[in-house]
Amino acid sequence: MVLKIILLGLSNAGKTTLIRHILEGKEFDELENLPPTEGINTNEYRYRRLVEISVFDCGGQKQFLEGYFSEKMERTIFSNVRVFFWIVDVSDKDRLEESRSWFKKAFASIKQFSPDAKIYVLANKYDKKDKIPKNELKEFFTEQGPLADVTFHTTSVKSKTARTPICKILNVLIEKTETLRIQNLQKITDGLISRLNAKLIMLINKDDGLEINSSVGPEIETKLIDKEAIEFLQYLSVKTLIYPINIARDLVEQFREKGFLNSKKINTTIFKLDEEYIFIRDIHESVSIFIATPLMHLSIDKFEQEIAKITPKLLEILKIS
Repeated sequence: MVLKIILLGLSNAGKTTLIRHILEGKEFDELENLPPTEGINTNEYRYRRLVEISVFDCGGQKQFLEGYFSEKMERTIFSNVRVFFWIVDVSDKDRLEESRSWFKKAFASIKQFSPDAKIYVLANKYDKKDKIPKNELKEFFTEQGPLADVTFHTTSVKSKTARTPICKILNVLIEKTETLRIQNLQKITDGLISRLNAKLIMLINKDDGLEINSSVGPEIETKLIDKEAIEFLQYLSVKTLIYPINIARDLVEQFREKGFLNSKKINTTIFKLDEEYIFIRDIHESVSIFIATPLMHLSIDKFEQEIAKITPKLLEILKIS
């Protein structure tokens, strides 16, 4: 099953920046100077390696907006949509009226062609000092009449507050369709954390650096982890920890070519902290396993053996060949 998601809004609202931040794990400094989107960019993603997402990232210049609602394109764009995001630059107060006008057109089209779609207005760039507050934005968008089933959220890539609301929305969809797979993954990582006496284990989707699932050891569980800590794991991207492996691969190959090394492959990174090791291993080109363990518990050979045992089943559940 492929989930169709639309991002629409005026030009320079931050649509492409949001989607690449969430689904590609890129940060603000990597996305600061993106060119305007022309027409519709369609990209496929494997969110949490559990579900396929087709993202329609729609350019917001006037000529493109007019085209989306033409008889030729409207049904194609707005049919079979699961989630619709309207993005508003809350610092661009001069264009709020224009944004509201186009949103109402889009709202009508979504209700006509995808009546079951979830509809969200994202008050984006919420880090700006001259922003319009979310409650005022909601009042402005609804002052000419209520908008049934529309939810408002604030987002900012710069201040790292965009992942949590958007990932929560996507996770709700996944939990409805992928409950059994999530439970099976949990059983495997729960068993592994017990055998390794680890503090934390996470399966990581390398595309975006987000957690696929995680397990915590009894030492952590007894501290009664709160909701904020759980969300920290779910919505944090650890891509910056994973990708040194890719950089090291190129260096290892150069050392091997010059005769200093015999190894052809590198799939593991180990970080030594004051009281723990972080052990990161690729189990597939698109999935890594992240293990945090007390210093005295690290046995690389045991880790390698245990990970090798569970890898085939993990990839089977994730439908990765």
